[in-house]
Amino acid sequence: MSEHPVTQSTDLDSPNLPDGADRPPLALAPREARRKPTLLATLIGWLAVLASLVLLAGIAAALVILAGEYRYANYIYPNIRVQGVNLSLHTPEMARGTLERHYARFTHNPVTLGYAEQTWQPTAANLGLHLHYDQAVQQAAVVGRGGTRADNLRTAAAVWRHGYSLPLHMEVDQAAIQHYVLALASQIEQPPRNADLQLIGATLIITPEQVGVQLLVDETVQEITAALHSLKPQPVAIRTRTIYPVVRDAQIAEVAAQVQALFAAPIIATVPSDETYLCPPVRACTWQWTPRYFARWVGLLRTVPVSGPPAFKLVVDRRAIERDLQPIAQAIYRPGELPRANWNNGELVVFREGTLSRGLDLVQAGYAIEAALRDGGATAQAGAPRVVYLPTTHLPPPIVQANIANLGITELLGVGVSSFRASAPYRITNIRAGARRMHGLLIPPGTVFSFNSAVGAVDGRNGFVEGLAIIQNRTQTEWGGGLCQVSTSVFRAAFWAGMPIAERHEHTFRIPWYEELGEPPGMDAAIYTGWDDLRFVNDTDGYMLIQAWVDLERERLSVALYGQPQAKRQVRMGHEVIATVSAKGTPVYIDDPTMPAGAVRQTDWAQPGMTINVYRTVTQAGQVLLQDTFRTEFEPWSDVYLRGTR
Repeated sequence: MSEHPVTQSTDLDSPNLPDGADRPPLALAPREARRKPTLLATLIGWLAVLASLVLLAGIAAALVILAGEYRYANYIYPNIRVQGVNLSLHTPEMARGTLERHYARFTHNPVTLGYAEQTWQPTAANLGLHLHYDQAVQQAAVVGRGGTRADNLRTAAAVWRHGYSLPLHMEVDQAAIQHYVLALASQIEQPPRNADLQLIGATLIITPEQVGVQLLVDETVQEITAALHSLKPQPVAIRTRTIYPVVRDAQIAEVAAQVQALFAAPIIATVPSDETYLCPPVRACTWQWTPRYFARWVGLLRTVPVSGPPAFKLVVDRRAIERDLQPIAQAIYRPGELPRANWNNGELVVFREGTLSRGLDLVQAGYAIEAALRDGGATAQAGAPRVVYLPTTHLPPPIVQANIANLGITELLGVGVSSFRASAPYRITNIRAGARRMHGLLIPPGTVFSFNSAVGAVDGRNGFVEGLAIIQNRTQTEWGGGLCQVSTSVFRAAFWAGMPIAERHEHTFRIPWYEELGEPPGMDAAIYTGWDDLRFVNDTDGYMLIQAWVDLERERLSVALYGQPQAKRQVRMGHEVIATVSAKGTPVYIDDPTMPAGAVRQTDWAQPGMTINVYRTVTQAGQVLLQDTFRTEFEPWSDVYLRGTR
């Protein structure tokens, strides 16, 4: 037996041996224990090696990254573009230069503007265009550098593989573009011109239409702005709008043809064959007017309708025709008179019965000539003169005492007053004779009152006398001196009655007594029998009556016009001195054989020359009927003395 007990144990790590099998010696146990740690150590060793390799690889990668960062430190990374321009490996300065060169042509001439055959090539500065190169370069330079190293590495790798594009920002000043476009307006725009007709004498001037052009500023600015965004030079058509004139050629063609036909041949006026007895024995009853003569009877009126374009209308001035017919009317006139009546406080009393008359129907003659002017184009074009038969009239007195009240003359329409203070006796005599020729006259409705016709012959049979007058620096006798006092008063009565004045002539020189009652200069009316007349139109629906009074005590002449109440009108007058001319300083001496030698008498006092406008506005029931301007041009006058030579 052994001194030490043997203890059995089961080693879970040892294999089970069969019974009776020999067990290895105990001395082998430590060798087996050392074998297991060697496998673990081997595994650990391999892991250590692997870790070392990874560490070395990381160090190598870090070195590569550091080397790359160092290499591209001042350069834009490869494969980076700005608006398609490759800026790889460019310094910021190089990149800006590249962009500037690339867009140099664009900034020099961004757009070419065109209209018709004209072109304009504005620069970028003209259009307020600015390309932000520095901003684009700065953005390109920071790609791959703005985050952590890991983020930058990933960004750089993505840029390397796929590239990276940046926009080039552009700034446009719309106000600059608009200013540039507006500056082109004077070279492009053209106002439309209406077709026009102008009649100068017998010459018709035709102005053809012209189509206008308007530059569409806003639309053109939009087109330019859109073209600039391409960042390439672009052609841009300037936007315009056609403006058609209001009056077209076709609209005046008919009137133009009518006017041209009107002046193609003369007009011959004659009285009917059964009326030739009215003509003076010294001449035939035929008058011919050339186109140049009757051109003053016609005109072109531009009418502006409520709707539609303006139009031209041939107008005939029958007043002018009637004025030119006056010599004919006087030549063939066989007098017959209307009755004459006194006002008698509104109860008209005939004091002289009317008589038969025969002569030219002035109004109807005017209509006949007007019709020939308007409708005689076909005959005129054939070259044949147009013949107008002047109508005559022969009527019994239409008014007698029995029916004179039916005229309805109950209203004072207007009064004309003038002073004849300090007039010579012969002049007062002629004023009274002229007033008698006016007093009691009846003026039919729609007729033209003629002072010369009404006054008749200025001779002794009608109560006129001769008096001395200064004519062309010499004294001579003249019939009717002072008769202009009557015509002036009649003119003033017609003026304040609101009647249309068909003819009125001012005196050559300013006459003081026509202003003694406070009237402004220019309210006078000179007549000269056979030439200068005073005419006004009774455009009312009823007869008018003239009454004339001579106040010898107050040395005044008054003329009144009476008519129907509905003919009453409101008249406003204004006047304006347009210019004045100093009176002549050198006195004029006239030899007078009726005065004793050495005797000197002043007959006229120096007066300045003057141009004055008298304005009249005539209204009735709130409606304006007439707006007249009566222009007077007085010549300067010097002191005049009579010097006896007897």
